[in-house]
Amino acid sequence: MSCINQDYPADKLEVIIVDDCSNDRSVEKIHEIVELLYQEANRYKTKERLQYVVQKENKGKRDALALGAELAQHELLVFVDSDSFLEPFAIRNIVQPFQDPKMGGVAGRTDVANTFTNELTKMQAVRYYISFRIMKAAEAYFDAVTCLSGPLSCYRKKIVLDNKDEWLNQTFFGQKATFGDDRSMTNFVLQHHRTGYQDSAVCSTIVPNQYNVFLKQQMRWKRSWLRESLIAGSFIWKKEPFMSVFFYMGLIVPIAAPIVVIYNLIYIPIVLRVFPTTFFVGLLMMAMLMSLMQLFMRKSTTWIFGLLFCLYYEVVLLWQMPIAWVTFWKSTWGTRMTPQDIEEQRKKDEHREKREAKKFTEEFSDN
Repeated sequence: MSCINQDYPADKLEVIIVDDCSNDRSVEKIHEIVELLYQEANRYKTKERLQYVVQKENKGKRDALALGAELAQHELLVFVDSDSFLEPFAIRNIVQPFQDPKMGGVAGRTDVANTFTNELTKMQAVRYYISFRIMKAAEAYFDAVTCLSGPLSCYRKKIVLDNKDEWLNQTFFGQKATFGDDRSMTNFVLQHHRTGYQDSAVCSTIVPNQYNVFLKQQMRWKRSWLRESLIAGSFIWKKEPFMSVFFYMGLIVPIAAPIVVIYNLIYIPIVLRVFPTTFFVGLLMMAMLMSLMQLFMRKSTTWIFGLLFCLYYEVVLLWQMPIAWVTFWKSTWGTRMTPQDIEEQRKKDEHREKREAKKFTEEFSDN
């Protein structure tokens, strides 16, 4: 409803919903809302501008997006996640940068819809604010935003369709790439076009409010970040020099961060017998900078959770990176049961059954 309820010329806006063979009540709910809009907003020609498609089998998010792109009638495509809510002027604002013929894709700004649920969602709210309003805005200064994020992004349809087959069939170390669709498509766009960020195109999204779900999401993101960053590293040097340096530093630092922390918190105190004052001061300054941006720019009471997020990152999230190094080829989603997750679960169940059978056999033999 937020997608169709836009301040935008009706004859230039269509909404296509693709259900990837969901196993809950999604299709039933989609049908209910679509029929309601057909009846109550018929004067806006919703029957001509609003449609939904249900895939016969679960093929993955990329296939769903590609199908929507093929059905689209207009020059620009806006991809929106199923848990995103658009502000009324989001579409009007996100298309503005395409006045530049070299602009290939634009990211909108994503805020957290469930900020005040608990401490975890508050930490994520600070992180999202910094990621979009600082990091993506900085990349956009050089027309090279490295991730047109899934909640709200806009592309030239021709670019998406030209790269569709390679995008759908992307593999990495022999494994089919399932997640990271936004970063992957961004790489296709970046190779020959500009990418931007539109701060006035705002949407909100639901973030995990449970730590186990959040950690699975973060592991998936780290794997896709590592994979797509290595790919982007092969051509990003062709962009503006300062942007290239910025990118390669951003690639090296997270990968090396666990080694840096171990060196400062274990090697220096134990071997050199020196308290790592410089390390802690630097960590505190980084956390304070993040929190103060939230305080002065957004004027939000959640600013203190920027400090907590930095601490949580150092203690927990940082150590996902070494795991991502050795498992970035995995294609399971983690937070929902995709075909890859179902297959992974089947293998785990078989392994458990074999282990239990072996244990039972050994106990029977002993008796």
